[in-house]
Amino acid sequence: MPGRKDSKARRNHLVKCSCPDCAQLSEHSFTRVQKGAQLMCPHCNKLFLPSQTM
Repeated sequence: MPGRKDSKARRNHLVKCSCPDCAQLSEHSFTRVQKGAQLMCPHCNKLFLPSQTM
């Protein structure tokens, strides 16, 4: 079952999300975005959910 282990490691990469307040792009972990965890904008320090970026 090494295929599953490798595929899980490949999913843990960074994705770009835009902040709903300042519209700046920042990189966040793919797994955090998929789980719907709160993200923090490094530009304006606001907390937001990935669903708010759509």
